[in-house]
Amino acid sequence: MARELTKIGPFRMIDNIYFVGTKEASSHLIDTGEGLILIDTGYEETADIVLESMGELGFDPRDIKIILHSHGHYDHTDGTPKMLKYAPEAKTYLSFKDIKYLNGFTPDCDIKEGDVIRLGRTEILCLFTPGHTEGSVSFFLNVNDGGETYRAAMFGGAGVNQLRKAYMHKNEVPYLCRGLFFDSIERLLEEPVDVMIGNHSWQNKTIQKYEKMATAEKNPFIYPAEWAKYLLSLKSSLERVMGEESRKLFLNYAHRGASAYYPENTMFAFEAGLKMGANGIETDVRKTKDGVLVLFHDSTLERVTGETGSVSDYTYEQLCGFTVKCGDRSDKIPTLDEFLARFRDEEIILAIELKEDGIEAEVAALISKHDVRKKCIVTAFELERIKKIKAIDHNIRIGYLSHSMDEELIAKLTELEIDQICPKASEITPERLAAFHRAGIDVRAFGVRDEEIMRSVYDMGADGMTVNFPDKLAEYIVEMNPAEEQE
Repeated sequence: MARELTKIGPFRMIDNIYFVGTKEASSHLIDTGEGLILIDTGYEETADIVLESMGELGFDPRDIKIILHSHGHYDHTDGTPKMLKYAPEAKTYLSFKDIKYLNGFTPDCDIKEGDVIRLGRTEILCLFTPGHTEGSVSFFLNVNDGGETYRAAMFGGAGVNQLRKAYMHKNEVPYLCRGLFFDSIERLLEEPVDVMIGNHSWQNKTIQKYEKMATAEKNPFIYPAEWAKYLLSLKSSLERVMGEESRKLFLNYAHRGASAYYPENTMFAFEAGLKMGANGIETDVRKTKDGVLVLFHDSTLERVTGETGSVSDYTYEQLCGFTVKCGDRSDKIPTLDEFLARFRDEEIILAIELKEDGIEAEVAALISKHDVRKKCIVTAFELERIKKIKAIDHNIRIGYLSHSMDEELIAKLTELEIDQICPKASEITPERLAAFHRAGIDVRAFGVRDEEIMRSVYDMGADGMTVNFPDKLAEYIVEMNPAEEQE
């Protein structure tokens, strides 16, 4: 089904920059005197409009020498394969961090921080400004108007909707991109810009300014205050989205599927926790003597066997011979394989804690087998364990269990690309929470042992918590969000 696009009549914006795109996906052409530079090609269907617009302006697509891409999303790159058929000499540029988004072509050149792209009389400075995507790049160049020199710029990835959790989960984008987005905005606020170029027409009000050009005394695209105003609006938008999502998408993890009434690692206990209002399950993983990955909490062994020791002292068959009491019902210890098979189609998040070394590859293999990577978070108190599983599958979402929260830990987690921290509830303060959120790190509390702590952690704006009374938390969430109950 063809996408409906709204053509904007091509026109010269300022100096040698021309608009040749659509309302939905902007494309800009720069005449350098020694060839053309095209910035963004839009959707696949946009290519025909860009070619038509170039013809109306008297440009030949065979003169395109460079195609720059601000980032890898399809509404900026899907038109490139067709453009290349008409511009056979063009070299394509993109940050290779965004290659995963591309369809139908491989870029020739990897845009790096501080690169200057030169052609004819034009020099374009490239600044790496990730966030909207992992490889968004912003462009800066000088233009002349009325004998004056002005600085023009495009923020390479400005949309906030792609930083919503639903999108990030679907496309396996790390939450850390939110922190990168804030960093990029702060960096760009330090850059003076007179002419803002939008890679979507609404960002810099392309249509409205074009309509004013015929009668305005000064080119309406020259608007020095617009850059900072727009960047600050994006910052506020993301802060609002994160605040809303910490409430609407709050993760109420049942610990081991537990409640005060069903305290063991069994399918019955997990299901009881979900019935009590949990939308996630947190469980521990250990290996038996004969190599079976089972869900076993520290305290379960003695309760079940009457003896102290380790799960590794028993075969899985031996463990299954013990009776596990869940309220008035008996059940058996499940394997990780059984657990993932049972809950892979449920609309819940599964937090899996690695309780010993050497099981990382097997856990990753089972996550892949059941295709639950997008709904799993693998956690551990030991950084080495989660570094190992991250090395096995870079896209597995990772959480670090910690008894503390500080600035040094933020730097360490971002360096390791870990985007969730699971601190002890007593360590969470509004200031610490804000610092981790600013870095793009989700905060999910553990050690929530009474309802007073539960309410406090939720009210501070945490993203989730692990509790032994999910019914009480579910009731409190409804109490604090009455509008949600009506939806």
